[in-house]
Amino acid sequence: MTTALIPVNRLERAKGRLAERLDAATREALARATFTTVLDASRRVFSPVVVLTADEAAAAIATAAGARVIAEDPARSGLNPQLEHALAILGEPGGGIAILHADLPFATRELLEGFLSAAPDEPSVTLVRSVDGGTNLMLLRPAGRFALAYGPGSYEKHVAAATAAGMAITAFESPPLELDLDTPADLEACMAMPGALATRAGALLAARGFLPA
Repeated sequence: MTTALIPVNRLERAKGRLAERLDAATREALARATFTTVLDASRRVFSPVVVLTADEAAAAIATAAGARVIAEDPARSGLNPQLEHALAILGEPGGGIAILHADLPFATRELLEGFLSAAPDEPSVTLVRSVDGGTNLMLLRPAGRFALAYGPGSYEKHVAAATAAGMAITAFESPPLELDLDTPADLEACMAMPGALATRAGALLAARGFLPA
């Protein structure tokens, strides 16, 4: 089975770039909604599911759902060092490790199954590019062949690093999985997607006055 690794920021601090459109309580509720969506979908596709966080509330949600929790290392700063810390703990599971962002409002079992089925055997990397050039999902088979480069332009950086490491590259195209919620424009894009109101995030945004396009 393939392991899922979901890094989760502190929920009360999440989505700072949405402050011009959403108040702090709504941003926290949105972070909880998307995290729960990704967690629920992942539990139906991957095993085990691991949540990396320093947030007690996120850890409690993960534990209640039956996921394993890895605490962030307080001696490390930044997403990439924290992920490398978690990968070192997880070792080399046979099916590889899929890293999923926690803010994918349209994550479903069916979409994640499609992503997983598209992944070749090792050595390989399967990726979903975000709308802004980031990496929303990445399946490493195996992990540890190259340094992680999450941040601006991470998709191209990961592709280049995996190519240099001699790994096969699969780009998985899925508009719902390519959308994360980082900017006000992402909120509009979310509500314009088919089925938005059927998602936790879409229902929350609609209740706050964001209507489908």
